[in-house]
Amino acid sequence: MSINYHAYQCRNFKFDDYEKIALQWREAFTGFDPERAARILDLVQEEGRLYIPYFGTPYRLRLQDGVLEKKTGEEWTDDLWFNEALVIYHILNDVADEPRQAGEMIPNTELDPAARGNSRQEDILFSDFSRKASGRTEQLKKACLANGGIAFPSKADAAFLFRPFPQIPLQLLFWDEDEDFPAKVQVLVDRYVTDYLHPESTGCLISDLFEMLSPKLADE
Repeated sequence: MSINYHAYQCRNFKFDDYEKIALQWREAFTGFDPERAARILDLVQEEGRLYIPYFGTPYRLRLQDGVLEKKTGEEWTDDLWFNEALVIYHILNDVADEPRQAGEMIPNTELDPAARGNSRQEDILFSDFSRKASGRTEQLKKACLANGGIAFPSKADAAFLFRPFPQIPLQLLFWDEDEDFPAKVQVLVDRYVTDYLHPESTGCLISDLFEMLSPKLADE
């Protein structure tokens, strides 16, 4: 089973839908000491809160009770999606003391030996997005630019760099359908991304990226 499977299954679920898991994470982060994470990830802490950006949106952890909040407009809300909440808790919890950058980009499934053994099995997270983007290369490019993507040279029909967190790059590559092959999307991560996150958390990053881009594809 792909390490992306659970991220795909958990989309469209709110964090509080998994009441037991939400409570466990909030209890684990109640009274959280932010000094280490703030230093390593270059985060701002003030007035009992630790601030962290995710795909360009401000989030904050309430240190007193371990609750995550997201800024929407001028308001803050703790009504978060499961994947976005989990990946933020994970980076705060899992980041290494001295995280590395390999500068080598690979499919996130290569981070899990078991997933590599199932390379012929369809990865529904990627196949679902490929179908949505099929025949919509220009719409995809516009969606990427509108959501902070930076185009870079590639043999792919569309290639964009994203940074869900400032320290974590994602490369999205898209080949549109032709007479021989269906549309295909690939997202690459740094080989040392596990210095920041659990391998399955990278699936949350990719799922959130696809969900951020998908509405623009549907509108066209």
